[in-house]
Amino acid sequence: MRAMAVLLVIGRHGAGPQFWGRVGWVGVDLFFVLSGFLISGLLFTEYKKTGGIDWGRFFIRRGFKIYPSFYAMILATLVWQAAEHRQTVWRQYLPEIFFYQCYAADRLWVHTWSLAVEEHFYIFLPVVLLLMLRFQRGKNAGNPFRMVPVVAFVLAVSCLVQRLYLAEVSPASQTWALWIQCPTHLRIDSLFFGVFLGYLHHFHAAALKQNLARRWLRVILFLASAILVSTCAFFDVNSLFMLSFGLTALYLGFGGILMLTLYGEPWNSSALVSWLGKFRAGDLLAYIGMYSYSIYLWHVMIAQHLHWPLRLLWPSIGETAFFWAYVVASLAGGIVLSRLIEYPALHVRDRLFPSRGGKSMGFSQRATAAPSGPAVVFAPEAPEVQTK
Repeated sequence: MRAMAVLLVIGRHGAGPQFWGRVGWVGVDLFFVLSGFLISGLLFTEYKKTGGIDWGRFFIRRGFKIYPSFYAMILATLVWQAAEHRQTVWRQYLPEIFFYQCYAADRLWVHTWSLAVEEHFYIFLPVVLLLMLRFQRGKNAGNPFRMVPVVAFVLAVSCLVQRLYLAEVSPASQTWALWIQCPTHLRIDSLFFGVFLGYLHHFHAAALKQNLARRWLRVILFLASAILVSTCAFFDVNSLFMLSFGLTALYLGFGGILMLTLYGEPWNSSALVSWLGKFRAGDLLAYIGMYSYSIYLWHVMIAQHLHWPLRLLWPSIGETAFFWAYVVASLAGGIVLSRLIEYPALHVRDRLFPSRGGKSMGFSQRATAAPSGPAVVFAPEAPEVQTK
């Protein structure tokens, strides 16, 4: 699922084939749901193992995951601008450096706004869970997070109402649409829906498994999820519907698909799964998913600077050939840069700040080791190795 999310985004930013390029933006929404599920899972696992949540340690470990690759990209941007003798507009760097680009009209990169939303979520979620621990521990010793569904519902309604109001009163333009799509306070609902699913998975897994063992319920959930996600194919990203109800529909649909992936065991015998297994497509997707952060981070820069070397090597290259060269270059470049920057930083992190909630991911682990459980969302083995 993580690989599918990053491939969707690559198609969007690479002006890919009409349908792919038109709906690829929903890859970010899929990332949000997966991230909420994953990050909350790390914290829930830590609580179940240790009886508490170490916010400082959590944020430091997140920092080792996010910052080295991100600031390397910002430095590369600065160096490239200097090499091209372009004027450095420092006001564009400030939102990137301090992670408030989702609120900045003038920023360096078109895609890094989602990283700011994620960064704010990394602060918001542990605070909310720690407050629940503080006030609910004595009442619900085994499960102090019973308010998670309430918080998720409040955020869902609040964000939807705000988006609907802004979509109705704002001019119908792409610029105004960005002010609805990007700000954290208008998009936190999709991440927290993933938290809600993580809560169900960690504290009500038996009930989920029992219910989704019913074939008719799986069919209903699949149809509902497919309908909700397919709205992006019928409504423009800047339409009133997509900017309000559509964003809600997307995370609900992606959440349903995630639950079917985790608990829809009979799906494993389907013809599609058998076909994917035969051609090892699942292994390939898991491998791409393991490096998806760096792929996502660098793919726009690769798209911008791929033209001149390709034109030099192949002067008559067509648009279709260039697009597929861009896809391959984005995947290969992201994987290489991940191995050069991201994974060495993770090794340092695991030595200095070992996980309290589960195993850490070693550099040599193979993506093909990913099981069929929740860890397949981002990386193999234990909950902690699901490093977003």
